[in-house]
Amino acid sequence: MTDSPSPAMKIIKPIDNRRLVDELADLWRGRGILAVLIRRDISVRYRQAVFGVVWALLQPIVTTAIFTLVFVVFIRLPSQDVPYPVFAFAGLVIWQYFNRAVSEGTLSLVTNSGLITKVYFPRIVIPLVAPCSAALDCLLGVAALVGIALVFHAQLQWTAAFVPLVVLFVGLFGYAVGLCLAPLQAIYRDIGIVLPFALQIAMYLSPIAYPASVVPQSVRWLYRLNPVAVMVDSMRWALVGSEPPSAAGLVVAFASTALLLWIGLIIFRRCEGTLVDRI
Repeated sequence: MTDSPSPAMKIIKPIDNRRLVDELADLWRGRGILAVLIRRDISVRYRQAVFGVVWALLQPIVTTAIFTLVFVVFIRLPSQDVPYPVFAFAGLVIWQYFNRAVSEGTLSLVTNSGLITKVYFPRIVIPLVAPCSAALDCLLGVAALVGIALVFHAQLQWTAAFVPLVVLFVGLFGYAVGLCLAPLQAIYRDIGIVLPFALQIAMYLSPIAYPASVVPQSVRWLYRLNPVAVMVDSMRWALVGSEPPSAAGLVVAFASTALLLWIGLIIFRRCEGTLVDRI
């Protein structure tokens, strides 16, 4: 009687010196699990919600009303020849999308730890779930923004065709930030404690409730290099034709996104090998 040969053992090892095309290939291979996770996040968010997607619009609408009361009635801030509710709502739609993409993307590895420790799949797709699922709320907000612009007789511009590109860029930038922070948050939980405070500071330093024109001229050039400010200004320019973002600001925003994606890929690959043991 002869012994049957033992089955071959397959050892999975991380690949060193991976190229960008390899990372894109991982994203493509993980498109199935990405779609499942996106559907899960959207269904969980609105499951048993009486008002459903109305909640996606309620927060920016209420915040816009408060901003209008404080900054128009009390302080009388200028709004670049755009009705202030349109001005503020455009900034809030972009900010809330960016805020969700970063916050949920940073926590994504921890919240999906049960899935990560049970089955292998390209984990680089997990931080991408947050900007993709949050895009639904953002698009609903953009539709509401168009309605508010029509109510306040703001003249819509042909540049509104660029709005999807603005939303896409915000999501990509949010993914880049989340890709950098998610593996660090899985190892050092301090990131999740500091992040809300850092995002709150970023909101105050961005032209969400006020125009860049109120910033002192001596530091305005530095202010316009803020990628979030560039994203907000781009939305307002695309929809209602307000002052466009500066060319230098656009270059810095694109360069920052590319740099953060590169850094995020490096951090993710270095932490991925021990992620299951440390999450």
